[in-house]
Amino acid sequence: MKTYILLVFSLLGIAMFSHAQPTQVDKNLVVEDDLLTEEKLRDFQTLTQQKVTEFQRYLAIISDPTQSDEVRELAIENAEKLFLPGAAMQVGTVKKQTLIQEYPLSIYLRRLKNLEKKYFDVSITFYDLAMVGDWEKTQTGYVTTATYFQHFKGKGKDGKIAYEDKTIKHLDVDLRNRRDPFYEEHRWTVLLGNIRVAEVQPKKSAL
Repeated sequence: MKTYILLVFSLLGIAMFSHAQPTQVDKNLVVEDDLLTEEKLRDFQTLTQQKVTEFQRYLAIISDPTQSDEVRELAIENAEKLFLPGAAMQVGTVKKQTLIQEYPLSIYLRRLKNLEKKYFDVSITFYDLAMVGDWEKTQTGYVTTATYFQHFKGKGKDGKIAYEDKTIKHLDVDLRNRRDPFYEEHRWTVLLGNIRVAEVQPKKSAL
C-alpha cells in the first residue's frame, strides 16, 4: 500500500526570498525598483524548481485512491495556491492518435481525483528534475518556462495496465512583487501558470 506524507507547502530556505531586494539602477543611474540581481534570479529559478516538485507531490496524492478523502482534498487546496488565478492544464492521451484537451486547473484536479472510478489503481511519477529556463523581463516582473516529465499508469482490477504514457509538459512561471498567498504580505513571489502538453509518448511494447 502506498503511503505519502502530505506537507503544507513550506520550503526550507524560502525565508531568504522575503528579505528586501537590493535597489537596482540602469546605466544612467536611474533607480529601477522592479529589477532583481542575477543572483536573486538564480535563487528564484531554484525556488521555481522546488514549487514544481511540490506540485508533483500533490498530484501523486490526489490521484492515489488509497489516501483518505481529507488528505486528498487538502492536496487539491494546497496545489491551487501554487498557481495564478485562472490557470489551465492541458491533458494529452494517445490511443490511435494524440488527443489534447484543456481544463481549468481546479477542474483538472477534481478529474484527477475521480480517476479512481475509471482505474482500480493510478500511479503518477516524475522522472528527471524540472528544467527552468532563464527569466525574461516584462512590465510587471519576470516570466519563464519550466519543463517537467510525467509517467502515468492506470491499472484495472486484474492488476494489468489499462493505459500508460509518458508526457512532457511546459509550465508558465510568473515572478513579480505581489501579495504572497502563503505569507499574506507583498514580496517577490513565484506563481505557476498554464501547463501545456509538449509531447505524449505511448506505452512501448517492451514495457
